[in-house]
Amino acid sequence: MFKNAMLFLASFLLASAFTYAEEKCTISGEVTFEYDGDIYICLFALEKYAEFQRPGHDLSQPECRHIRMNDGLKKAGKVSFEFESIPKGTYCIVGYQDENNNGKVDFENYSINEPWETYKEKPIVGVTWDQIKFDLEENISGIKIKI
Repeated sequence: MFKNAMLFLASFLLASAFTYAEEKCTISGEVTFEYDGDIYICLFALEKYAEFQRPGHDLSQPECRHIRMNDGLKKAGKVSFEFESIPKGTYCIVGYQDENNNGKVDFENYSINEPWETYKEKPIVGVTWDQIKFDLEENISGIKIKI
């Protein structure tokens, strides 16, 4: 009897682990650019996007992929990116070119003053989370961002 109960409990726990396992997705694409300076490709949830919108935000956070500019990249004018094992949820993707290579988001007159763009095209003025967010429910590939 005890052996059957233990077998049932082990089966239940194993089934529960598969049921509650968080589904993960991959996001990939390409960023094209015209300027000089390192490239950062950032995948943000709402809270982290709010931090990005603050002057001096440190771009070395785990949400950002840092691509160091070199002659080959400069000549190609584009770079590929991939985010793996991302939990399903709501995100935005920001491509940022750090022209002065200080690793921070620079502002002038309350606006970001280095080249940047989002996965969903941002409006000219007043970028809000609702305008650039997307729901990640399955793998996404072929994203194009032009900085």
